Amino acid sequence: MGLTSGYHLHLAGAEVTFLVRPQRAENLARPQVLYSYDDASLKRFSGYRVLSDVGNADDRAYDYVIVTLDGASSRSAEGTALLNDLGDAIRDTAAVVIIGGIGLDLRLHCLDALDIGEERVISGWLGLLAHQVASTDLPVHPPTDPHVLAQADMAYRTLSAGGFMVEDRFPGVAARFKALYDGCGVSRCDVVDHDHFPAQVAGLFPVFQACHLMGWPPAARLTDHEETWRLAVDAVREVVSVHGDSRTEAVSGENLTRMLVTFEKESLPLDWNGFNAFHHGAKVARQDLKLLRDYVAAGERQGKRMPSLRQLVAAATAFHR
Repeated sequence: MGLTSGYHLHLAGAEVTFLVRPQRAENLARPQVLYSYDDASLKRFSGYRVLSDVGNADDRAYDYVIVTLDGASSRSAEGTALLNDLGDAIRDTAAVVIIGGIGLDLRLHCLDALDIGEERVISGWLGLLAHQVASTDLPVHPPTDPHVLAQADMAYRTLSAGGFMVEDRFPGVAARFKALYDGCGVSRCDVVDHDHFPAQVAGLFPVFQACHLMGWPPAARLTDHEETWRLAVDAVREVVSVHGDSRTEAVSGENLTRMLVTFEKESLPLDWNGFNAFHHGAKVARQDLKLLRDYVAAGERQGKRMPSLRQLVAAATAFHR
């Protein structure tokens, strides 16, 4: 999230600073090379600043701080301490913090840890697909040249939603960030409904785990795995119901399949199933399952039984062992 977002904000004229672990700082000491599946070209990204100690972050005023920790990391002792220190560094400024992780009530946790004004903390999400090149082996589709791709540190594909998304909880805050991001000229920021979008995002996670159980078939073949697909659809309904029972009305196997078919087509030449098999099937599988367990617990606190989600989580947990 950090590298691609930083690149687009740099193109928009922003001064970009990365706060990373010391070992990551060494990697960022040289210009980064990004591969765009959008136009099959390499992009060189330099001119940014790198910090490895949050204690050095208070030497200037920032307009925006994008927290790229995932939900589990943000809630860990180390992540919470980092958020505490970050809040101390920016408390007396006007900086807006964009929480980029996904997690149930994650914004509230980060707001508490940062201890800054509520209107200065919003949620945001990456609207494109991005992966490290050296550690990822995905199917290659034309016009991607694997030899050109191999020269990059990071590769990305922009979908129709744009490169970045922020919630509309505070419309003026969202509009100002959108105006900045859109200034890059090659990507755009979408402003999404803060009531509905979290449910839409969370609803994908049961699908990812079910697809992993099924071996990542094309979306058009999901119904070949009738029992697992039915379980996934029911689990999506249960996740969405945590955000309001009325929202389950639009959930159906047909709608989910149609959405996934669209994603597969939009993602090309990046392979949608290959990317998600690497990302949700391996790299962040543990975090995904933690998120789904949180939804089981949240539903049960609301008096819901959550049987399908519980069964799917158990099956996926056993499969990942």
